[in-house]
Amino acid sequence: MADAAADTLTAVGSIQAALSVMATLQLTSFRYPPDYALTNGTNYDYIIVGGGTAGLVVANRLSANCKDKVLVIEAGPYPPIESEWPAMFTVTPKTEYDFDTSSVNDKYTAQNLQEQIVSLTQGKMLGGSSNIDHMIHVQGDPHDYNNWAEILGDDTWAYKNVLPYFKKLENMTDPDLLASQYADLHGTGGMLKIARQIADIDSVYKEAFNELGHKIVDDTTSLTSTLGVSNPLLAIGDNIRQSSSNCYLTPAKSRSNLFVALNTIARKILIKDNVATGVQVETSSGDTLELFANKEVIVSAGAIHTPQLLMLSGIGPKSHLEEKGISVIADLPVGENFMDHTGVVLLFQMESDTSAAPAVNPYQFPVPTTTLYAALDSSQTYPDYQSINLLFPHDAGALLQLSANSFKYSNDVSNKFAEANVGRKVLLAVLNLMMPKSRGKVLLASNDPTVEPLVYTGTYTNEDDLDLMTDSLMDFTKVLNTKNFIERNATLVDTGLCPGLSGREYWECYALAMSATMWHYSGTCAMGKVVDSKLLVKGVSNLRVADASVMPTLTSGNIRAPVTMIGERAAAFIHGK
Repeated sequence: MADAAADTLTAVGSIQAALSVMATLQLTSFRYPPDYALTNGTNYDYIIVGGGTAGLVVANRLSANCKDKVLVIEAGPYPPIESEWPAMFTVTPKTEYDFDTSSVNDKYTAQNLQEQIVSLTQGKMLGGSSNIDHMIHVQGDPHDYNNWAEILGDDTWAYKNVLPYFKKLENMTDPDLLASQYADLHGTGGMLKIARQIADIDSVYKEAFNELGHKIVDDTTSLTSTLGVSNPLLAIGDNIRQSSSNCYLTPAKSRSNLFVALNTIARKILIKDNVATGVQVETSSGDTLELFANKEVIVSAGAIHTPQLLMLSGIGPKSHLEEKGISVIADLPVGENFMDHTGVVLLFQMESDTSAAPAVNPYQFPVPTTTLYAALDSSQTYPDYQSINLLFPHDAGALLQLSANSFKYSNDVSNKFAEANVGRKVLLAVLNLMMPKSRGKVLLASNDPTVEPLVYTGTYTNEDDLDLMTDSLMDFTKVLNTKNFIERNATLVDTGLCPGLSGREYWECYALAMSATMWHYSGTCAMGKVVDSKLLVKGVSNLRVADASVMPTLTSGNIRAPVTMIGERAAAFIHGK
């Protein structure tokens, strides 16, 4: 068949160009405060660097005190209208709303992604990556947070103490869950509306996993065990994506003490006598200004750009900063401990399908989806891996968009997926390890803050991760032997990347060949190493970090909800709670 992947990328480019023209209308700007014109030397009580997932949570909570002047510095513009439409997340990568950072080619992993690098998609707009993610809402497993408490020697981050903050951010709207045993684990008065996606076809796939011994549950949120297969909770409400910009900034847009400066780059944190006093910024017009914070500077620029800013400001590994000619203020392991949920995609060709393709509803998640959390040890209560399972109808354009434009698999791989989808339904499964041991790092490429830093993902640098992913793939693909899959004549689509191999050798090769990102970057300013358990930077007063970079280890599942929780906790710490 024709080069479907190349055609899809061309079509996506055309869609992006059309949407870029529409963006000039700024159709979402009415939801937010006006773009604030900065003046050199101005004082605020709090300056928040990064108006993303966590930063806008902090901005909302701090500006609720009308006596405090709060400034948000955001590198990007207002979010585009398509960011509000849940079905449109596959066309946002590689646009002006994406930082479009790339990993350094390690010559080992990601070799079947385009250009043999990982496209580290991150939202560059108000709301940050909460306007670009895939909207799956997962608290994580209690074990994750209890492990944080153990690492820190501080019960502050134990699950019993973070659960109230999850409940504070949530507005559960699913009536069945509200009438169930899970109701006490969710909030109903929070900012983010969440509910399950329910589709009739989902029961077929849940039954298949159940045949293998995975329990079917209404919700994997639990005090005891988060294992099982379910319909995912999605951060979608009122037919729009529940981003931090929509849910936290919009309600605060009329506050006279809240200021938002768009398209503004933080060049460095101003520090005097080891006290953070403000931020040096570059405006969209190219002016360099100094802005001052009477109380705190809070950095919420994400796990890639927060360490970049700290290092540019003299906070980081001594040898690396000296190599870059930067005066060292605090010798801390900033940029180390980079983590991500390593993803591997499988495609199952399912039954023949000649039905008319349903029209895309932009206000809903695009396809029926189930999630599985599984442990290889039957006595373990927390998951080793997650699989997100998406069912596509025949000849689905969205399948190619996800493969070629989101995951960025090579055209050869994406074309094999397209061929399998001709006249047949397909189930795309994304497996990822919940607690990888491998670590990467972020380093400065330049002293210029507009130059993207160097990101070494470290994928599979700990051999245990490759072994666990191999075991997980072998465990998961047992689903081919279930009644429902046999009845549908299901087969695993061969990507052609591991010829002549079988058994464990094949799956180890596959794990390496199909390695990709889940876009869950974290850990580069970890609690216990760079910041303390109240998120204050060690050795520098009045400077705090609130984003995914503070995670000492990953959480079990998509990280949007935990990052929002971190924003809630940071605001509570600032308020002395």
